[in-house]
Amino acid sequence: MRLKKKFGQFLLRDEEAALRIASFVPTDIPTIEIGSGTGLLTTALLETGHNVIGVEIDLDMVERLEQKFNHRRDFRLIPEDILSVDWNEIAEKYDEITISGNLPYHLTSSILFSVFNQVRENKLIIKKMVVMIQKEVAVRICSQPGKRAVGAISVLTRYHGKPEYLFTVPSECFQPRPDVDGGVMQISFYESKDFPNVEYQFFRRVVRACFAQRRKMMRNALTVMESLPDNWKELDYDFTKRPEAFTFEEFVNLTKDLDRLNSK
Repeated sequence: MRLKKKFGQFLLRDEEAALRIASFVPTDIPTIEIGSGTGLLTTALLETGHNVIGVEIDLDMVERLEQKFNHRRDFRLIPEDILSVDWNEIAEKYDEITISGNLPYHLTSSILFSVFNQVRENKLIIKKMVVMIQKEVAVRICSQPGKRAVGAISVLTRYHGKPEYLFTVPSECFQPRPDVDGGVMQISFYESKDFPNVEYQFFRRVVRACFAQRRKMMRNALTVMESLPDNWKELDYDFTKRPEAFTFEEFVNLTKDLDRLNSK
C-alpha cells in the first residue's frame, strides 16, 4: 500500500507487539484506536475482546478497513483526523472509553494535549490511554520529576494521570522502518476530583516557562514569565535548582504561591 508522508505513517508489522499492546487495554469499555492504518492493531484488539472505534484520516486506509471489518459489530470507523473529531458526539454515545493506537510521531504532543483537554472537561470519561510513540518521547513523558529526562510534558502529563513506560518496539517492526524505536506507554487518568488543586492554565504557564530554559537555575528560568510578582524570590524554594530537579508537588505549590502573590 502506498503511504503518504504528510500523515507520518509508520505501520506496525509485528503481530506479537500488537497483541502485547492490546493486552494493556481494558476490555470492559470501548477503546478509540487512533490511526487504525491497515488494521494490525485493530485485529489484535478485536481478537482479545475489545469494542473498537477506529479513527483514520487516510481515505485509502479507510477503504481497506471497511472491507476488512465491515462484518464486525464490535468495530466502528470514524474517517477523520483525530484532532478534528467531535468529542461531544462521542460523549453522546459512550459514557467511558479508553484510547489506544500507534500515534504519528510528529503529532504526539498535539494528540496528547487534545486528549488532556477532554480529560479535564470531563464530558467523556477517559479511563486510560495505551499508545505507541517515539521511544525517546515516551521515556521523557514517563520520567519522574528529579530525573534528567524530565520535561514540561512530563510534568503536565502528571497533572492529568499516572504515566508508565511499558515496553520498546524495535524500529524493524515498522514499515517503512523509522530511524528510531517505538515506545509503548500507558496513562491512567485521574477522576476530576483527584486533579491537583491548582488552576491548570496558570500551572501550564509556570511549567512551560521553567522548562523553556531547562539548563538554567529556577531563579533565572522563571524570569521569562509575564506578570511575575516582584517578591517571588522570597518564597521558600531552592531556586538554585534546575527545573528538572523540582518535584511535581513543588511545581504545584509554586504555582499556588505565585498566584497568591499576584492576587495581593
